[in-house]
Amino acid sequence: MKLDLAALLREAWALWRRDRALLIPVAGLTMFLPRLTLQLLVPEWPVPEQGATSEQAMLQWSEAFAGWVGRYGGWVVLAVVIGLWGALTIVALYLDRSRPTVTGALGRGLALLPRYLLAMILVGLPTSGLLGIALGVPMLLVAVLAPIFYIYARTSLAVAVLVAEAPIGAIAAIGRSWQVTRGNGWPLAWILAGILLTSSVFGSVLLALGRIGESNPVALGITAAAAVAIESAATVATALVAIAAYRRLASKGT
Repeated sequence: MKLDLAALLREAWALWRRDRALLIPVAGLTMFLPRLTLQLLVPEWPVPEQGATSEQAMLQWSEAFAGWVGRYGGWVVLAVVIGLWGALTIVALYLDRSRPTVTGALGRGLALLPRYLLAMILVGLPTSGLLGIALGVPMLLVAVLAPIFYIYARTSLAVAVLVAEAPIGAIAAIGRSWQVTRGNGWPLAWILAGILLTSSVFGSVLLALGRIGESNPVALGITAAAAVAIESAATVATALVAIAAYRRLASKGT
């Protein structure tokens, strides 16, 4: 079946309006706080100096980057994992057959987290390869973004499948998501790209404003918190879209 995108977005919005008193604490605990901690305490990773092409300059950059990964990489990974746990928890609130409480959904998300991590790694392999090509040849970036978002859209319901159709493995969940989204890959890609790119643009602007007043820790903290709040809201939005899309597509026997 073809998704009615307007109806899909209305359903996701209705879930948010009805249940935001539950969703905000979950998102705050698993998405907002870890990401804000990174923004405030972890420095940005080093980048090569503009115009630096010499072997010595690139060696210095690689050593600096390796040092950054050694000091902070584990904390970044931990924040990402906690955020994935939060997304699983939100999906479990709506799609787990046992209809768990928030505490139960947190536990359910934790139990499914290893499979979801494996699914995300498997999905990330082709998309990261495409992104690597684009970064190597910047002129290809726009062309490469389309297949990246298409793959993301076709596999975006894996999180819903892991919860609603448990027990199921990571690879099977990806395959099931690909099956369920057949014929709706591009519409879902447009929705997800819109959510993620909009949040990325607004978040980047806020962080840039914060760096302008870097000497003012209050202003820096406020802009960082606002940027992280937008990013967290985008993650919640993608989870609610996945829930609404799964309900519509899976219920039609796709």
